[in-house]
Amino acid sequence: MPRPPSVDPAAEARGRASFAELSSRTFEEAAAASGFAPDDAQRRAIARILSPRQPRVYLHGPAGRGKTWLMDVAFAAARTTRKRRVHFHAFFPALHAAIFRHAHDLEAALDDLVGELDLLCFDEFHVHDVADGVLVRRLLDALLARGIAIVVTSNYAPEQLLPNPLFHGTFAPAIAAIRAHFDVIEVDGGADHRERGGADGFAAGSWITGSAEGAGQGSHVIRGERDIVVRGLDDATVHATFADLCDQPLGAADYARLADLRERWRILAVPPLERLAASSAQRFANLVDVAADRGVRIGFHAAGPFEALAHAPVPPLDLARTLSRLRSLQRPE
Repeated sequence: MPRPPSVDPAAEARGRASFAELSSRTFEEAAAASGFAPDDAQRRAIARILSPRQPRVYLHGPAGRGKTWLMDVAFAAARTTRKRRVHFHAFFPALHAAIFRHAHDLEAALDDLVGELDLLCFDEFHVHDVADGVLVRRLLDALLARGIAIVVTSNYAPEQLLPNPLFHGTFAPAIAAIRAHFDVIEVDGGADHRERGGADGFAAGSWITGSAEGAGQGSHVIRGERDIVVRGLDDATVHATFADLCDQPLGAADYARLADLRERWRILAVPPLERLAASSAQRFANLVDVAADRGVRIGFHAAGPFEALAHAPVPPLDLARTLSRLRSLQRPE
């Protein structure tokens, strides 16, 4: 795919400069502060990030290999203040809303969302739907033309995006753009690092099976564009049932609103996951994605193990990522 004709060279130079002060020591110190040492695959990725062929990086590999950690270290160290880090679950609904506000003008929508950024980081980039694929193609062209430095993490190599064989060919131009304009780096050290658990954020939560915790009788309505009804909202914690959050027509933006309200959630009456309807299973996976990205600490009170999600009649998309994140939780007897 040829270089976009209207690339802003000044913006591209600023994007390149964003990572001028990155060094291997930056990553080593960040790893030590978190109590681990980078594995060989992460070290190879770090070497590629430090000697980029272009100011755009696409990190891909299985769940739990450290892609998000690599991106976050680079983002934190980038010397520009004109930077934004966003989960793709959150960005895409915001993009749709901005396009609607601007009468389907993508450039005006991007003015709202990215403005004159030097650096944009996307976590968990994915394309499953053909309509989303069309918009992603346009989005990539527009971002490339703006000359913004971009770091992407994904569980998918570029060629694995929009895998449906009926529509995959329509996404070929976007795959070509990624290959042409991003430094594509595989990160797969062979081990899911989330399994070692942690004391912070989402990993500080718990999955308790056979819990006697009841669902409670109270209700609290969180007003917004779409009302969310939960069991209670105290000074520290959102209290809800699985049915409150996953059997209702809620999306990633609604879970993000809850994350803005409280950093601790208590989710009661989680049913056997192997019995979930497809819509509830997907909402549960979306909830886990948003909570993990936002560092929400959740106490799940469940009828059975989370591994049963793999046996749902229709497991959620990106099942491996959901299970990887759930493995990081504490599982007290």
